Amino acid sequence: MTRFAIASLLGVVTFAMTLWLGAISPKTIAHPIAGDGRDPIIAFEMVRSPADLTAVIGENRFQFADLRAKFDKVNQIDFIYLSFYGAFLAAFFMAVAQQRSDRRWLILSLVAVVAMLGDVRENMVLLTMTKGGGDVAAQIHALMLTTWIKWFGLGLISLGAAFAFFEDHSMPTFRLLGALVGVTAAAYTVAAYFDPFKYAEYMTLAIFVTWIMIVFYAYRVDRMTVSRES
Repeated sequence: MTRFAIASLLGVVTFAMTLWLGAISPKTIAHPIAGDGRDPIIAFEMVRSPADLTAVIGENRFQFADLRAKFDKVNQIDFIYLSFYGAFLAAFFMAVAQQRSDRRWLILSLVAVVAMLGDVRENMVLLTMTKGGGDVAAQIHALMLTTWIKWFGLGLISLGAAFAFFEDHSMPTFRLLGALVGVTAAAYTVAAYFDPFKYAEYMTLAIFVTWIMIVFYAYRVDRMTVSRES
């Protein structure tokens, strides 16, 4: 099994878990905000003030126990999910590095690991927040730091994937489309940092589409490699 085959397999598992987490995630926050189309999980990750926190998980852990339990369940399962997406992205750039005999691509494998570790810390903070108490300001500061380590890492990976696609002339149409999507995902990541209310959903969608393209590309390269060797 080639490294590209391993990456595509890990990507498929990641997609399956994405659908599962989407199915069990809360469908609304404690106090819905008009015009806020963000997924509740994303809204929780991007809390920036005590008022934001109250809007998402409610005033106290007794009145909103069921909602907080749903958030906790998703964030607990996310420890498994992040392991798969981290391995998927790291494996992809390891495969690219091997294929092109260029170890510089391994930097993006390292970025995938950093994003994954940011997600680990983010989950730990979110699980603390739903319990209530503690220094809320410190928790929000830690959440903002770790959340954006994760998202900027994933945005950088999308940009890296765009260059990987664009450098490969064997799929002319795909290289242009893939590059466009990857660059768009990176741009939306920056935009979402400055205006998460408006751009966060676009960011997550563009990053996910980039992941789909990574899986497609990895599968195609693997099939072409096997065909040549046979």
